[in-house]
Amino acid sequence: MKTPPLLISAALVFWGWQTELLYLSIIMLLVFESSRFVKSKWDFSMSDFARISDLCAIILACLAIFILAAKPREIISILFNWLPLVVFPLLIAQEYSLARRVDVRALFLLARKGKNDRQHENITINLCFPYFVLCIIAAGSANIRDKSFYIGSFIIAAWALFYIRSKRFSLVSWIVLLSFVGLTGYAGHIGLSRMQDFLMDITADLFMQDSDPYRRMTAIGDIGELKLSDRIVFRAAPPSGQVGPILLREASYNTYNAAIWFATHSPFKDMVPEKDKTTWQINPGPEKSKTITVLAPLKKGRGMLKLPTGTFKIDDLPVLKMHKNSLGSVKVEDGPGLITYQIQWDKTTALDSPPDKTDLTVPKKELRALYKIAEEIKPASKSPEKILTAVDDFFKNKFTYSLKLDIDDGGDTPLSDFLSKSRMGHCEYFATATVLLLRSYGIPARYASGYVAYEFSRLENMIVIRARHAHAWALAYVDGRWRNFDTTPPSAISIDESRASKLTLFTDLWSFIMFKISKWRWSDQKGQVMKYAIWLLLPLLYIFARRLYVKKKIKRVKTIQKKAVKTRFRRGADSEFYLIEKRLNELGFERFEWETLSSWIKRIEKSSNSPVPYDDLMPIMSLHYRHRFGSKDLTVEEKAMVKQEVRAVMEKIE
Repeated sequence: MKTPPLLISAALVFWGWQTELLYLSIIMLLVFESSRFVKSKWDFSMSDFARISDLCAIILACLAIFILAAKPREIISILFNWLPLVVFPLLIAQEYSLARRVDVRALFLLARKGKNDRQHENITINLCFPYFVLCIIAAGSANIRDKSFYIGSFIIAAWALFYIRSKRFSLVSWIVLLSFVGLTGYAGHIGLSRMQDFLMDITADLFMQDSDPYRRMTAIGDIGELKLSDRIVFRAAPPSGQVGPILLREASYNTYNAAIWFATHSPFKDMVPEKDKTTWQINPGPEKSKTITVLAPLKKGRGMLKLPTGTFKIDDLPVLKMHKNSLGSVKVEDGPGLITYQIQWDKTTALDSPPDKTDLTVPKKELRALYKIAEEIKPASKSPEKILTAVDDFFKNKFTYSLKLDIDDGGDTPLSDFLSKSRMGHCEYFATATVLLLRSYGIPARYASGYVAYEFSRLENMIVIRARHAHAWALAYVDGRWRNFDTTPPSAISIDESRASKLTLFTDLWSFIMFKISKWRWSDQKGQVMKYAIWLLLPLLYIFARRLYVKKKIKRVKTIQKKAVKTRFRRGADSEFYLIEKRLNELGFERFEWETLSSWIKRIEKSSNSPVPYDDLMPIMSLHYRHRFGSKDLTVEEKAMVKQEVRAVMEKIE
């Protein structure tokens, strides 16, 4: 079946318009339409089409890997976005070939094994209609939420259907039915779009989730073993002279209730960047300070920054919006998929606001256990430094770090059970107990969550931070500043490391490759990606040429326009009965190739809207058969009678 004129060109323009690739689609359109005017055609064999198909598959695979590294959450939509360009070489090869069709075996690798089988030699297809459908689907991948997409796709679909509509129904009926289907489809289109928004809102935070800056539900009270992952979450370049782990905070909390930490009375406020738009001065700081570089992905261009306590300045952060709350949590919006930012921090600076009465509040349910522990701890004096030392020694000497929790349902709260009975738990137990214990001593404290960075990778020459490096600790306000106070036993690191999978080496290598690709992708400045993409076309073109000319030269044949050839006169071709047959075909009563005139007329008579009875046509059909196949031609009187009867039948049909 031939495609309607200019249908593919219209589909290409529509795809380019929706995906903002209009200039590219116009170039493709010109290349495609030029095939109608170029007289030279290429004699492509099935093997040649197979090579072109393989090349398209290779380009598609490379594109998928590139998108997976750059925007893994949008890989399906972006991949469909570029499919018309990926498949375009195969379509052009068909249009500039002699056959103007493609052997289906060239499209499927397994089907090529039987390429010498004569039974499959004529299984060919025209790629125009499948390519037309692909362009419409690709245009939809742009996800433009206005009426232009649906109206445009409806018009192009109507254009394609118009040429294959049934002639049995009037044009008005066809337009009415098509309009009804179009309106119904539009309603479904709106419904699906709203359902997609709903599902995306639900599932958007299932993977790579940052800390919630407003609420943190701890694992206190969970029974069983915590399952942690070896997945690398982000990376950091170690500062010079830094010894020991670095605590990188995502969020802080000040109110504890029923095993949940909340950030109360701490709304986010907008930050203003410097003139270069990438430097963010949070607070004044000293000239000499520590510096660390963090490389972290952003989900949908937004996320929580990983910052050490005492951060006062962030450099080279390419985001449009930054917000900070009074508890030291910083979130960004409208950034690239991967950000690389430099942090300057010093212990004398303050990222957090001064304490208030909330930072001294202890839940009533936990008072009994906390006072009992406070009596057991005997600091050398009531100075904050001595209290911190005594609390740190108490937890590290009398408590055990463990990921296997065995909670006693004796009526006590999980925290009370941890302090009084089990004395075994993970970092969230230690952090919560430390914060509330310091408050009972009159020292303002807050709960912090983030990551502990300590694992140096020789492969990447930087610190890698995994999901199992997630950590919680206390912030204590001593000597007029907030400082980290981590009472989790040092054995926590070795215990976590013992849980590492044996396949970590392979997963880290893959993560490193994806990180490098993503880093290159998001380091695009002033069209660097397009510049490199142009150079990448050269080896692809070379591979394309090698695939085509590896064994034999492809013949180029100059097509010759067919001249009118006189055909031999066929007896009975001038029969008046053919006027009736033509008119019935126009009304939608098409005759099958294998169907005789008699059976065709009987089939028409059985239909509910038969325009002429069988008995009126039988005399004319008999004379027609004599004229067409008889040994003697009709007489002049018989021909006149046939003409008169045909005229009468045509009047009835009209």
